Amino acid sequence: MCHLILLLPVLGLVVFWLWPLAVSVPAYGVILVISLVFYYFIMQALHRPVVTGAEEILRKTGKVVEVRGRKIRVRVRGELWNAESSDRLHSGDNVRITGLDGLMLRVQRLDDTTHAGVTPAASR
Repeated sequence: MCHLILLLPVLGLVVFWLWPLAVSVPAYGVILVISLVFYYFIMQALHRPVVTGAEEILRKTGKVVEVRGRKIRVRVRGELWNAESSDRLHSGDNVRITGLDGLMLRVQRLDDTTHAGVTPAASR
């Protein structure tokens, strides 16, 4: 269905067979303008940043909620995630997500100086 929108100017050439030239030229002009508007919005949508999925969560910050041995629970944007880290973490530490392996986040601790410019709302 979405590819038909891209073919709209080609499909619009049918108007030249159906109507006289005085009617088909303005009709085709309208079809062409509508197509260009569609193309503009399609290109805008393609250049928007990713807002969902695994790509979106990378480089976000979160807060360690619980540490039980090697099991770490992290709150990121209001959601609890299981995590793993090579850093020694404690409850309340701020972390940055560096990777995702299935439903397991890979995190690293943020230094207090690194996290100073980030508000607590950014980690939710």
